[in-house]
Amino acid sequence: MRLIQFLFVYILHNSKTTQANCQARCEETNGRAIDTRLTNRALVGHSFKNFTVNNPYDCHLLCFTEKCRCQAYQMKGKHSCELLDEDRFAAPDDLKEEKGYEYYQMDREYEKTTHNACANQPCRNKCCEENPCSNGGTCTDLCHHAEQKFNCTCAIGYVGRLCEKKSPTSCKQLQLQAKKPKNSTIYTLYDPASKSFYQTFCDLTSENGFVWTLLESFSLANNNHFQAAPFLKDNPVNQNSFKWNKFRLSRPIMNSTLSHSTHFRATCNFSTDGLVTTDYLRAKTTDLNILQLDGWPCVKMEYINIRGYDCYDCTAQMIQDINWHIHTDSSVISCQFKSASNSSVKSRGGEDNFGSYYSINPLHRCTSGENATTQWWFGEHKILMLNETDSFHPAEI
Repeated sequence: MRLIQFLFVYILHNSKTTQANCQARCEETNGRAIDTRLTNRALVGHSFKNFTVNNPYDCHLLCFTEKCRCQAYQMKGKHSCELLDEDRFAAPDDLKEEKGYEYYQMDREYEKTTHNACANQPCRNKCCEENPCSNGGTCTDLCHHAEQKFNCTCAIGYVGRLCEKKSPTSCKQLQLQAKKPKNSTIYTLYDPASKSFYQTFCDLTSENGFVWTLLESFSLANNNHFQAAPFLKDNPVNQNSFKWNKFRLSRPIMNSTLSHSTHFRATCNFSTDGLVTTDYLRAKTTDLNILQLDGWPCVKMEYINIRGYDCYDCTAQMIQDINWHIHTDSSVISCQFKSASNSSVKSRGGEDNFGSYYSINPLHRCTSGENATTQWWFGEHKILMLNETDSFHPAEI
């Protein structure tokens, strides 16, 4: 195994100090390249400079000289050198099989010094002189670790190591920016209208071909905070500190999400059970705008299931007014979906499902106990990754 090792010394100037012994600060950087090359591998999408060289050692020197940005390098053939702004550990999903390539890892570190007379002075390594941060980002020199020479503080609305990407403004945009399918979890999104960030759960995986944005989630124990708060009202709850048992987006953000959504759905206990299509409904936003519903209409459902009674492409009654959270009443038989009236609670005005909960049935998963939760979502079609298929049928989930 061949070890290439050489010493790189640079001066960190401190222009503010007037002390003679603090005009400069020296740090020694020990750069190593151990011959652990990966044959027929390339880090795709991270090349920022290309050179023609005589051999891999020359490429190593070029990467080492590019002290602020180069994290690794790769050779294509015998003479084509590519400097990389990330290494395979920082971007493992981008290391691909590419015939004719050889990937090389850089290893940088600082040697300890005993002659540093300016330890308490500000760090300055000149990596920010040409400001590598995009879109108004602010660059700060870093001197503690040889492989991270600067940090970008991004302007509002931008993210990324160099602030090169716009902050995702929706769950779908989050999915579009990804190079591979992302996990369903809590994400921070950016609202351009208010120029602020908020949190929600993005479900990117439970229904193939769809991205779902969580609008609201609450436990039966917290029903009193939601019972008289229909989607007609602006009632944000914990949208900057997500909680499954007590959460709701603001109405402006829900309206923005609706503008690019095609469906809505209601689920029970999603945080613990995932998507279960017993006690579940799904319909098109063109058949009902849940943010404006004020009445008791029969609404076409793609699918509805209450306590195991279900119906495809049929109407069910949806109820919401200024004092009632949106819900359906399974005891009502005025629409096509009637089967759930069997075994429904008919006392005290009927059985509320998916919200309101003035009268509940413990056999309904959303109201099976104080910790049972209810969720409402907006959904839209997503761009499918290579390993995904576009299909949905409740019975198959």
